[in-house]
Amino acid sequence: MEDIEQIKERQKLSWEGMFYSTRRIDLLIISICGAGIYICLETVKYISNKCQDVSVLIKISGGFFLFGIMVNFISQLYGQKTNEQDYLMCQAKIDAGKKISKKEEEEIDTYDEKSEGYSKWTEHLNYLSIILMFLGLLTIMCYFFFIF
Repeated sequence: MEDIEQIKERQKLSWEGMFYSTRRIDLLIISICGAGIYICLETVKYISNKCQDVSVLIKISGGFFLFGIMVNFISQLYGQKTNEQDYLMCQAKIDAGKKISKKEEEEIDTYDEKSEGYSKWTEHLNYLSIILMFLGLLTIMCYFFFIF
């Protein structure tokens, strides 16, 4: 059986790994959506030069990519608010010391509830940005496979 200190260290590494993965996913979403927008714009430019009508699928795809980036940025703001509220909760606990009054407990609980609320919104927005990215990829690939 593992020593408690080894388990705590492993838990700490797992926690750090979880946030590393989230940061990587955010970077991938922004990169893929940015590349998708570029592909859509270059395709529109190419089709326009050939004096052809631009397919609605290209426009929809570009919209998905654009909204994917926008939603991801909003989720970053909510993530920042999550950390801010968590920081304030920790500061309130430190300021309260070992003997926490009723007022201090209410303040700590308020910060904790706000942090949890922002965290849930961040998670939902992250999933939404992933879905928008995939929808953008699917629609642009449908265009290139079936229409172009």
